[in-house]
Amino acid sequence: MEMKDVITARPVALDGVCNVRDLGGYPVREGVIRPGRLLRGADLSMLTLPGQRQMVQLSVNRIIDLRTDGEVAEAPDRYPESARLVRLDVLKAVMEGHSADPKEMVARLGQRDPTQILLEVYRAFITDAACLEAWRGFFNTLLESEDGAVYFHCTAGKDRTGFAAALVLLALGAKTELIVADYLLSNRYRKEENQRLLAKFMAFAPDKRPEEILTLLEVQEAWLQNALNAMDDGYGSADAFLRDALGIGAQERRRLTELLVVAG
Repeated sequence: MEMKDVITARPVALDGVCNVRDLGGYPVREGVIRPGRLLRGADLSMLTLPGQRQMVQLSVNRIIDLRTDGEVAEAPDRYPESARLVRLDVLKAVMEGHSADPKEMVARLGQRDPTQILLEVYRAFITDAACLEAWRGFFNTLLESEDGAVYFHCTAGKDRTGFAAALVLLALGAKTELIVADYLLSNRYRKEENQRLLAKFMAFAPDKRPEEILTLLEVQEAWLQNALNAMDDGYGSADAFLRDALGIGAQERRRLTELLVVAG
């Protein structure tokens, strides 16, 4: 089944930022996600003043930054004063003080297989205590957001952001095919940016093969599946993971549905 048969993407223009899209319109258990409530994308360090005005027009009043302290220090978000910033460092334990910026990961790659690195990171999304704490904070922010839009991001808007999107889609009862399709859209919307970064990174890591670097810049279904498998391995199911690890049980899921879903 092709992606176009599963999902209708809603890209959002945000000046200075790539890989931005609205989860609105995605079919879930009780209808469709309300347009203009959940926006995902890359970091806001290059957001222009016109872009900030666009955020105001989009009614973005909460920004969830999933990056490490090192990433934030190197490239702090720019955003309108009307928005509240929530910091949730997903990988603070996994990265052991390093940055999760792709540039830094390329520099530290050494002889390691980049695919294996990402598989391990995605499994940590389920098994690492700091990751679980961040996901709980992510859901708490959504549950507190009764109006306006939430914009959530990491650096590239593809791994931590992609998994955060997968979590909320799981909680709302989206089909696995849709969750995977949304996740893989990052390869489409980051294609031009990834080619630019590839040329840049090859200049300071000429010993690396282009395909190794591209692995760190793109997403693969196998990585997401590794996290979903870890849910089953550790908790028995995605529903049990949401309930037992993140505190998102039946009551919380009903509340998320009330806040984020309209009749389809």
